[in-house]
Amino acid sequence: MNRRTKLIRAGLALLVGLLVIPLFWVQIVQGPAYAQRGIQGRSISLELHEPRGSIYDRNGHVLAASTTRYDVIANPVEIANYEHWETKTDAEGKKTVELIGVGPSEAAKQMAPILKMDRAELGGLLTQNPHTKQEEEAARAKEAQISGIKPSERAYYKQYRVVAKDVTPQVMREIRNLKIRGISEVFKSERDYPRGATAANLVGFMSTDPNDNTKTKGAAGLELLKEDILKSQQGSEVVEIGANGVPIPGGYQKTIPAKRGTDIHLTLDADLTDYAQKLADETQKSSSSEWVLVAVEEVKTGRILAVGDSGVVVPKEATKDKPLLFGSRLVKDTYEPGSTGKLVTFATALEQGKITPQTPITSTEQWTAPNGQVINDSHEHGPEYLTAAGVLAQSSNTGTTQVGDRVTDEQRYQLMRRFGWGEKSGIDIPAEQSGLLPDYQKWGPRQRYTTMFGQGVSTTPLQVLDMVATIGNGGVRNKVHIIDGYTDPNGTFHKVELGKPQQVLSSQTAKTLVRMMEGVVTEEGTAPDAKINGYNIAAKTGTTQILSGKKGFVASFAGLVPAENPAVAILVVAYRPQTSIYGGVVAVPPFRKMAMRTMASLGVPPSTSGPELFELNAR
Repeated sequence: MNRRTKLIRAGLALLVGLLVIPLFWVQIVQGPAYAQRGIQGRSISLELHEPRGSIYDRNGHVLAASTTRYDVIANPVEIANYEHWETKTDAEGKKTVELIGVGPSEAAKQMAPILKMDRAELGGLLTQNPHTKQEEEAARAKEAQISGIKPSERAYYKQYRVVAKDVTPQVMREIRNLKIRGISEVFKSERDYPRGATAANLVGFMSTDPNDNTKTKGAAGLELLKEDILKSQQGSEVVEIGANGVPIPGGYQKTIPAKRGTDIHLTLDADLTDYAQKLADETQKSSSSEWVLVAVEEVKTGRILAVGDSGVVVPKEATKDKPLLFGSRLVKDTYEPGSTGKLVTFATALEQGKITPQTPITSTEQWTAPNGQVINDSHEHGPEYLTAAGVLAQSSNTGTTQVGDRVTDEQRYQLMRRFGWGEKSGIDIPAEQSGLLPDYQKWGPRQRYTTMFGQGVSTTPLQVLDMVATIGNGGVRNKVHIIDGYTDPNGTFHKVELGKPQQVLSSQTAKTLVRMMEGVVTEEGTAPDAKINGYNIAAKTGTTQILSGKKGFVASFAGLVPAENPAVAILVVAYRPQTSIYGGVVAVPPFRKMAMRTMASLGVPPSTSGPELFELNAR
């Protein structure tokens, strides 16, 4: 082979290489990327939406739900080039593709029956017309709201029009299935609260997402606390279309389904909660209290059936004089439990075998403890020869400290702990406080006695309510809760896991203490007006002084109904009442009304006989 031939062959090889290498690079190396770009240029992308999870009460009544609607958006520039093709099959099975219609008139022909609009009117909206200056400004202002449009693409959609407003998800699905290029949508979701102010402070509300002003998110209450559970997941659908705007048969298509949010089922009874709120408002007004709380717990389960805070309003009705209440005073406010705390002292002494209900105790106006501390009763009186049951019924401070002095500080402290004092319950209500329960080893000479009658410690109302419920449940403490379970996007209900109940007191001690509490509602007790026709009541009054900040008192009343087989525990707390400082006066009327309504609502049968009272007097 001569030199000339070799040069020619080398030149040809080089030429082939120069041609093949770029082809290899384009087809093999960059091929997938170019193909993807091509698909992106020939495809439309739609956002798919499902509603946020709903919130229900124990009976399935809706407390919060989302209403989903869409605005149908048209881009006349795109629709002007629309072609509607259909595949036809003849008698011999041969398939052909036929052009059915083109442009706005054909798009209107398909859409009008679905939207229930006049075909000619819709065709006019889909037809390209020059915009007036006002229309251009309005278009620019709304560009950002077009679903699925990137900022870089918005100029392309400057001539869009809203052709239908507030269509249902079903209608939007039918429009979406037409795959008409130039038709898009604006997703709209409104949160509805059918029961208004009922449990509004617990359910909460929505507000604009600070990171995306086209969306909303939970801003308070359960809406905020359970945002990750309630919120839905957006989906998408990408379809490859031809130049005529029709999906390419066998072309690229990818769908990521949207997922609806998880539903929450509460233990609350909406009707009982509504009634509790009304009682709280009435009592707050009649007693000139700063606030009032009425709450109900189901004894055998730990379910919270009703939470009635005074002053609850929905966001749109909030004013300077009626501000929004976030959360509930059931868990976010603390106070010294006062005489309701005496139940711990008596429970400890009974449990340790240091007293019986009939143990004689002399109650005096003033009593000097072994360490020199002087304890005063709430009113002037001479020596009273009572039984331990009588001391509890009359709520004697001096008698109670004599009972408490028979057990150790550690024994009382440990029972407070077992009742849940000094720690959060973990209930699903925002801003829960733990209260204050100092270690017994840090109690001073006086505090060891004041803790015997509910002072020197602080609790939330829930901690007092749950203590009474535990006593009524044979000494067994259930996990207190306000959420019963969840329904996931697949429709499966999941009950909350509560853990194993704890035996806080022996059943005998609890039974004895409940019977002693029945003496409180006798004529010799501190709450004779708490009696309810047909039902025996076991209860305890509470009055405690507020020593920090603005001075005042807290009046409370906690009880079990019916006493012989408690169905519910009910607590009423009035903060800084002005008409009276006594729980037996301020808190008893709403307690009676709440008890009667609850018994009727739950269908609890009346007591079959009167209370079996212990003797209250030792002589």
